[in-house]
Amino acid sequence: MVYRQVVFAVAGVLFATAVLAGNEVKGPIQAIDVERQTVTVQGIALETGRHTDYDDGYRRFEDLREGDRVEVEFEYRDGRHIATEIERDD
Repeated sequence: MVYRQVVFAVAGVLFATAVLAGNEVKGPIQAIDVERQTVTVQGIALETGRHTDYDDGYRRFEDLREGDRVEVEFEYRDGRHIATEIERDD
């Protein structure tokens, strides 16, 4: 019985890690929509706003350029991809 609980606990941790890793996209910025405040990476339009943290030389949305290679962490809510962090891809 204890063995089964340990297996389920480990499986749960591995599943949670996979889900978190899945909420990240890397690649060049393909498009920037200033009006909607979105950036598109790997075909995914990611919404930015006051919830977005910028790192690695980026300080705000206006610093982003098409072609920049970025790593974007996001949350998927209500059918929308909400960028929580944008940084240069090393």
